[in-house]
Amino acid sequence: MDRKEETLDPEDGDEMRALGHRMLDDMMTRLQTIRDHKHSWASEQEIKNILTPLSPEGEGEEKVYEMFRDNIMDNSVIHIKPIFWGAVAGTGSPYGMLASMLTGGVNLGFEGKPVISGFTNDQVIHWIKEMLDYPSEAGGVLVGGGSEANFTGLAVARNAKAKVDMKTKGVFEQSEKMVLYGSDETHHCTERSVELLGLGNEALRMLPSDENCVLKIPALKKAIAEDRANGLHPFCVIGNAGTVNSGAFDDFRALRSIADKEDMWLHVDGAFGAWVKLSDTHRHLADGMELADSLAVDLHKWMNMPYGIGCTLVKDKRAHYSTFVYGHEAEYIRSGMELSDDVTGNPHNLSLQLSRNNTSLKAYMLLRAYGKDKYCRLIQQNLDQIRYLADLIEKEPNMELTAPVISNVACFRYNPSALDEEQLEKLNKLIAQELWKINFWIVSDTKIKGKYMLRACNVNHRSRREDFDFLVDEIKKIGARLEKEFK
Repeated sequence: MDRKEETLDPEDGDEMRALGHRMLDDMMTRLQTIRDHKHSWASEQEIKNILTPLSPEGEGEEKVYEMFRDNIMDNSVIHIKPIFWGAVAGTGSPYGMLASMLTGGVNLGFEGKPVISGFTNDQVIHWIKEMLDYPSEAGGVLVGGGSEANFTGLAVARNAKAKVDMKTKGVFEQSEKMVLYGSDETHHCTERSVELLGLGNEALRMLPSDENCVLKIPALKKAIAEDRANGLHPFCVIGNAGTVNSGAFDDFRALRSIADKEDMWLHVDGAFGAWVKLSDTHRHLADGMELADSLAVDLHKWMNMPYGIGCTLVKDKRAHYSTFVYGHEAEYIRSGMELSDDVTGNPHNLSLQLSRNNTSLKAYMLLRAYGKDKYCRLIQQNLDQIRYLADLIEKEPNMELTAPVISNVACFRYNPSALDEEQLEKLNKLIAQELWKINFWIVSDTKIKGKYMLRACNVNHRSRREDFDFLVDEIKKIGARLEKEFK
């Protein structure tokens, strides 16, 4: 007897439509009331409700949605609240949520022309280059986030500057070990990239930064000269456009000059900080960023788009293409690839991904809906709010800034008199733990030059100045209560 053929489409489309409306209404209500949401961790029962054996027959769409609504939704909104400045995490938007729904609906896994998604992809890359003043003739590819964007840029740098054909010979055929350079404020994802590229983390020279957390140029020149003298192959300098600790920017023009003189690649990690280009008051920080051979940026951080949308821009389109294109093309996709009028711009040839999730559609819809000026105003708003926070801190006798406030990051600590560094670190760790009871990672903590401090990084379009008043008031109250234990 023949089995009945099945599908994942619903038998009753109207019932699925009604469930979809419920899901949309519930999520919109949560977003509209997010300011009033109280932080709590998932209860043991909620976790138990999630960690269940897989049902052979399934539990049905409606029941599983109710499980999400009752156990997952309210425990998943930590970083979309107005008082979240810990991680560099964008807060998303209602329209971004709807764009994600459409992306899932068309479920298109191809972003090359002549498919329509190839045109939205090209337009998004063009808009990003335009907003960041990056050369129009450069290429680019959308990826999953900043880590992948940096990996992509560094992979191109390695292959372009290697003294052998890296794709066929590999790193073991290198007669001189390849080394690259960044400051001690360089994001740790760079170390992961270097390891995965087969260079080993010893190849990454983390050089000292100055009191403003900027890479020291004399230290870079010295390290390159010493490595050359020791028979090594310096091939890349990594500049930071907004360090994750303090929001600092390296001197890109100086780095470009060194890279040109030494025949090296200049890669810039601008995961969030590159977007200062959209501000009125801080765009000068990114002066010279457009000189980079490759640039990594995120759209799901300071641009507040849905996760995960990152981007790597590369000046040398041929070097980018040759790094990722298949050495031996799979026959089953060859004819489809050949339909594209620009193989060097086809995103399937420009990153690790072959199957893609039509990321460009989300970015396209959001950029077209809100336009450049809206994003400019939001970027400026965040910068102004951090300056407001810094001014509040400077007015408080028992609080102090602990690093220069350069862009959208403020580092600070509670510092009453008569406490040594060890006591201050312990006190501020306790303050952080108390703050996290209000909202986890309302602020984060870090160390710069060995000093422990609290840190607020503002990429939150929902924040208001009153939220920073609240933060300072809470720190004062918590600090005053806890400092009594140290006296």
